Parts: sequence; structure tokens; C-alpha cells
Amino acid sequence: MNTNTSSQIERTRYSFLLEVAVLFFLILSIPYDLALFESLSNGSVFSFENLFQLATYRTSFVPESEYAGGNVIGYYNWIIALFVAVVFVVVFGRSTRNKLSLDDDSIYYWLRVLLRYRLALAITFIGIVKVIPIQIPEPTLSELHTEYGDFMLWKLYYLTNGIATAGYLPVIGALEVVAGLFLLNRRTAVIGAGLLLATLLNVVIVNYVYEIGEQVYSSFLLLVAFTIFLHDLPRFFNLLVKNNAATPDQFIPHFTQSIWKYRPYLQVVFLIIIGSFSVVAYGVWKDSNYPFPKQEGVSRWKGVYDVEDFVWNGDSIAHSLTDSLRWKDVVFEAWNTVSVRSNLKFPADSLKPKIAANRLRDYEFLGNASRKFFSYTYKKEKGKRTAKLRLTDRRNSKNTFTFSVKEKAPNILILSGSDQLGNSLNVTLQQQQKRYLIKEGRRNPIKIY
Repeated sequence: MNTNTSSQIERTRYSFLLEVAVLFFLILSIPYDLALFESLSNGSVFSFENLFQLATYRTSFVPESEYAGGNVIGYYNWIIALFVAVVFVVVFGRSTRNKLSLDDDSIYYWLRVLLRYRLALAITFIGIVKVIPIQIPEPTLSELHTEYGDFMLWKLYYLTNGIATAGYLPVIGALEVVAGLFLLNRRTAVIGAGLLLATLLNVVIVNYVYEIGEQVYSSFLLLVAFTIFLHDLPRFFNLLVKNNAATPDQFIPHFTQSIWKYRPYLQVVFLIIIGSFSVVAYGVWKDSNYPFPKQEGVSRWKGVYDVEDFVWNGDSIAHSLTDSLRWKDVVFEAWNTVSVRSNLKFPADSLKPKIAANRLRDYEFLGNASRKFFSYTYKKEKGKRTAKLRLTDRRNSKNTFTFSVKEKAPNILILSGSDQLGNSLNVTLQQQQKRYLIKEGRRNPIKIY
């Protein structure tokens, strides 16, 4: 086999792989996602949640699991896309190439353009909700009073980063935003792709270790970043490893007149979209208490309470390490949430945490296996010193408690009422005057006794 024949075979293989790659990424860029369609059908298309869903959609011919854990069924979509791409190229590849009149360099260029903008939009939105503490907020009082082993792995990771004071999460978010902006310009795209290779590798590993549930999507973003960076990889290898001169890319894209006319505006449109989302995200975080419920609670009740007395159907139950009925402690959050810890263990709600500003704000009880969370309504009774308190289970709205509340002292609440089945319940709550070291600061002097 002579040199020309060998070179032709290599060229043919390269063209085949390039065409398959183009179709593979085109198929995985089709906005077919049932979760996306459901999201868009509920509320305004331009709501904070829907904007985020549009930017971070994933192609899901096979729906991905909605639960956190090690389920990676989403990789089947990669297999489907690869199979379709190979079949199409084998059957229609040559005729399609002839009709489009594109050489390999032009095809590779337009593939990188598609991936640059696809990745830029997704990664900047993801970075913004890290810089603004929307995705991972600080721990709540309920979480500070939950035993470590009662959290799912992903919740432990979120809580650990929520209390980090070294700025780990905002730095990661800022790197993602900066890298995304670099991708919008052809001259700086390789820098953005390089930053994302390092950042997204960390994200993928975290997803697998803590079973966050976004293993497939984070792997896809990493694959896209690697494909963009791959074009300049030989030049980096020659320069940094071999210590040789690197030849710059000689390819000059040729645009039609209409593309030349509108091309500059595309970057401006993307910048406007990113800037608008940043403003909306900040407003949602600042004005609506996201990701926690918007409705305020009774401010004077905020805190953690010991359960001094617990009477169920007339039977007084003492403090116990085994009784499944008796409450151990109760937390009133700043918003209208009450959480109750008891000896009764139950499976944690393993739904993946999602950006969902206008829907059920369920972040606070996801991944928690030892506290029951209730939303509450409070109404003062006319002419009486008591008030009506109604608790509704956040996970099952059929489970309710209706109490008459008497404030015996500033730090004592007496609850008298029943559940939805008519079982009577009388509870005396004593508020703990508790100081939290995480709030006091590591370097401030603290007197424990």
C-alpha cells in the first residue's frame, strides 16, 4: 500500500468520524425533553424556572430518572444518538456531503460553533445560580438539628458547600460564567473550553460520588467542552509538552453575506439573554426567599423547641428513645414551615433538587429522613388569648394537625388539638436559647459555659 492510498484511507476515516460527530451532537441538541415541555406548560415561558430549563435542557428520548442516586439511564440517549448518526452517515453521508458542498474543515468549524453556543448558554446559567446562592443555600434551622446520618449523600454535599466561607461555590460559578463568555468569541473559545474541562471534571466526579442525579448531563457538558478543546489540543501539546513552536490555526471561515450581516448581533443577543437572566435570578433570590417558601412565618416563634409534655389521646408519653409517636423537638423556621423530629424513621424524599421558583418549593425537605415538614397557617382568635394553628404535611397534604395555641410565656407554646383522624394531641414546647457556632464565627471568642 503506497503513501497516497494510506493517506486517502485516513482521510476517509476522519471524514466519517467527523460526520458522525456532527450528527451525534445535532441529535443531542434537539429540545425533546418531556420535563421541559411540562415545565413550559405551567406558568410563564419567561419565568425564572422556565428560562433555566430552556438553557439547560437535555435531549431525552429515554426519560432520565427524576430521583437522585446512581441511575444513569440517560446514557441510553447517547447510544440512540450514536446509532442514528452512524446509520445516517453510512446510508446518506456521501449524497448529503455533495449537496452541501462542505469540506472537512468547514464542517468541523460549524460543529464547534454549534457546541460553543450550546455550552455557553447552559454553563453561564448554571454558573449564575451558584454565584447568587440559589442552587445551594445556607443550612436551615431544621437541617442544623438533623442528625448527620439522616441526610442523603447529595444533601450532605449541598449543606457542606452551603456553610463554606472560603467562597468555593461562588468561585466555581464565576469560573463557569467567565468560561461561558469566552466561548462566545472564536478567539477565546479554547480558553473557555480549557477552564470548563477542569471545572466540569470536578462536577462530574462530585455527581458520581454524592449521587446528585445529574451524572449524565454533567458528563455531556464535559464531552462538549472536550470536543471544542480537541481542535487546539495538538498545538497545546507541541507547545507545553514537546516545547516546540505551535502553528496557529490557518482556517478562515467563509460566510455568506447574510451571515456576515447578522453574525455580530448573535453575540449581543446572547449577552442580553445572560444579563436578563442574572437580573431575574437576583430578584428571585432577594425578594422571594428562594428556594424556601415565600410566605413569612410568625417571627417571634422562630427557633428550636424541646417537647416538654406530649399527651396522645389522653395518654402522657414521657421522653423516649424508642416511642414512634412522641415528638423529640420542633423547629419553627422564619417562613411558614414547622419541622418535627421523632423516633419514627422513614425513607427520605429522593427527588432531585431542581430550580423551580414558581412551583412547590421542596428543597428544605428533600433528602431528609428524620424530620417531617409541615406548612402552617396562623390565625388569631377574636376576643381570646389563643390562636388557631393548622399544620399540613409538605409531602402528603392529607396529613394535618389543627391546634389551638396558647403562648404561656415568650418562650413556651402550648398546643391543643387533633390530627386529621381525630386523635387528640396536647403538646408543650419550650424554646431553646441556643447559639450556633457556625453563626458566631470560628475566630470569635465563645463562652460555652
